[in-house]
Amino acid sequence: MPVPREPRLSLALPLRGAILGALLGLVTFTVVALMWRAGATHAAATTADYALFVSLFCLALTVVFGQPPRRRRARVPINQAVPHEWWPRETDSVQMFAACVGAPLIVGVGAAMLLFH
Repeated sequence: MPVPREPRLSLALPLRGAILGALLGLVTFTVVALMWRAGATHAAATTADYALFVSLFCLALTVVFGQPPRRRRARVPINQAVPHEWWPRETDSVQMFAACVGAPLIVGVGAAMLLFH
């Protein structure tokens, strides 16, 4: 007789992204704070600057290039119904996940940059 399994808890993709982004932002803030406390103030400020730049750049690339090509080139006809192919998908998108990861990460890095600059 098979052992009954408990149902798995599944979190929504945006929530998982927000948790991951918060953890990455906290880790980045901690690393910068430890560098600052150790006396490497210039290295801490430079690390915070570059971490903010990289996170903003990756978020922008994901949002811009994560779209299907037809959405980037699509022109909506005036006074006509928009075809169903142009409607947003119902499933979670890469852009939403990137925004949920990027927002807390950028907040953590920005806080480190403002505090330790």
